[in-house]
Amino acid sequence: MSFLRQFHSIVSDQTLSTDQKIQSLLKFGLEVFSLEIAIVSEVVGSNYVILYVESENPELAPKCRFELGKTYCTHTLKANKALSFHHAGDSTISTHPCYSNFKLESYIGAPIRIGSETLGTVNFSSPEISQPFTLEHIDYVELFAQWLGSEFARRKAERVLHDNYKTLEKMEKVASIGSWRIDLESHNVFWSDQTKRIHDLPKSKQPTLDMWLSLFACDTNKQQFLNAISDAQLTGKPWEIELQVATLTGRQIWVSCHGEAQINDSKCICLFGSLQDITQSVELRETLKEQRREAEMLLDERSHFLSKISHEMRTPLNGISGLLINSLDETNSDTRTENLQLALRSADILLGLVNEVLDFSKISQEGLSLSPQPTDMHIVISDIVELYKQLVKSPKVKFETHIKLKPNCMVLCDSVRLNQIITNLLSNSLKFTSQGTIKLSVESVETNSGIMLNILVSDTGIGMSPSSLNTLFHPFKQGEKEVGSHYGGTGLGMSIVKELIEVMRGRIDVESSLGKGSQFKVSIPFQTTSMEVQEDTYQNTAFDASKLNVLVVEDNEINQKVMEAFLQKFNVISDYASNGEIALEKCSAKSYDLVFMDSIMPVMDGLTTTKNLLQKKLLPSHAHIVALTGNTSEEDKAACERAGMNDVLSKPIGLMPLAEALSNCLENLREHNKS
Repeated sequence: MSFLRQFHSIVSDQTLSTDQKIQSLLKFGLEVFSLEIAIVSEVVGSNYVILYVESENPELAPKCRFELGKTYCTHTLKANKALSFHHAGDSTISTHPCYSNFKLESYIGAPIRIGSETLGTVNFSSPEISQPFTLEHIDYVELFAQWLGSEFARRKAERVLHDNYKTLEKMEKVASIGSWRIDLESHNVFWSDQTKRIHDLPKSKQPTLDMWLSLFACDTNKQQFLNAISDAQLTGKPWEIELQVATLTGRQIWVSCHGEAQINDSKCICLFGSLQDITQSVELRETLKEQRREAEMLLDERSHFLSKISHEMRTPLNGISGLLINSLDETNSDTRTENLQLALRSADILLGLVNEVLDFSKISQEGLSLSPQPTDMHIVISDIVELYKQLVKSPKVKFETHIKLKPNCMVLCDSVRLNQIITNLLSNSLKFTSQGTIKLSVESVETNSGIMLNILVSDTGIGMSPSSLNTLFHPFKQGEKEVGSHYGGTGLGMSIVKELIEVMRGRIDVESSLGKGSQFKVSIPFQTTSMEVQEDTYQNTAFDASKLNVLVVEDNEINQKVMEAFLQKFNVISDYASNGEIALEKCSAKSYDLVFMDSIMPVMDGLTTTKNLLQKKLLPSHAHIVALTGNTSEEDKAACERAGMNDVLSKPIGLMPLAEALSNCLENLREHNKS
């Protein structure tokens, strides 16, 4: 049974009390997260109070109190969102009092909110190291917290209603619950001031039964109210129903109507009760339902996404693995070289897929940004044209270009992102065109602030149906089902293209007919500049950097071998450390000019190691620290810079960025020696 189905089965079971539902949810959560302790807590001042608990530890029981600062939940409350970790002893949390006192390795928890206030937390933990928690687990614990908040809010409202029900005056003044009465002999209707306020009726006006009935939103609500009145007259049975009504000013609201019958001499002479505006509660309930539906859709989407990415990544991985295995026993040098070149091409494809996923992640978090630099538009476009002249190999497909750029077309542009836009459009045309023509037209039109770059990519390929056009820029969509299965791909490319164009303040229009090809029109404004493109200050070929004393701090043995091979091209023989503590020891014993620092390592990570190196002054003043990281976001790069690193090299490491780092360090060493 799926998580949501079992979750719904528990919370919708009308045979269970709220307490029983909470205990069942805690047991269910322990199964989902494979943990040992489940707690629903309330925070009272600086105290952490257990409300509900599922644990074999007899010392953990309802009403037990702990100091909030000595629990992991203090971090969850400060973050005001769900938090998790699966191995506290191998993280910065290992110094936390909760770890010191209870040795809890695994934890996942979320704050419980009632309206704008935070009641406490629902959390699951274990002294055992668990599997890493997934985004789905975060969704689950947040869903637990949302339901608990809603249920506590409902119980709170019920308690208020129960306490105040017997005294109508108190309900009027304290709980803002109105009262009403119907005299069955005279058919006169009485509404308290609060009931009038709920229905937007002026205090000076008196309601009638016909007017009241006219306010019900639908005949079903009206009939439900009349049936409750009729049953009360016949049986004396009280009722409680929720109804949607329209106020006298036209506002649509929900009310909870409670009623009882007054019986004299076996005859019902009067009906009276209370009325409460529960619009917010109903809206909250509907919001939770919608969130549950969205959560189900999100889970389905993520499942589809993971399946799609897994399939697409396995293809180049299979190529890399198979070609390298074949190269081990290959004696023909030409064949071996060809195998390695194909393996590198597969690696490039795999890297492209990873970059697509990262770009999509940035779009989802609104973190996609540009890095404009002075750019010669002639060079950007000519490089793309030359590339696709080589890629269009089929004799059945012609590649035509029409380039009309103004002379000296220098603009401020993120050339990498512009290249990504155009190559993505051309790659799609190439993928879906087996015969005919692919055309690329690029034209610059002068504007007041610079130029408008108009790009037209058209083809005579398979084209798209109207339904495919409607979902073209949606992630994971590839038109008709057979298109995705036949041509492959993640379905992320076009959504990323559209986002990039919009970030550049441009627009894209598409025209396509099934079987007749497609045409993409892109217009992007650019600001012109008189600045010239700066040439690289280092050579494209390897140079002698043997003067440098280099330390590579990297825990992965394969990555050590890669760095060793790259550095040997520059005549550098480096030392190696597999974690930060070993790096500190080596820097204490030897003076290094350059340290390549992996960001994530066991024992001591790269950021912590860098801070220690600088604080303890274990490196000479001219030394450079260069991060080696697979985390490419601006936030990660900023963290490296704050730690004191001079530069960042993203994995997989390229020869040219490595050459630039070595060249910069050599120049720094020369300046130091002069002084």
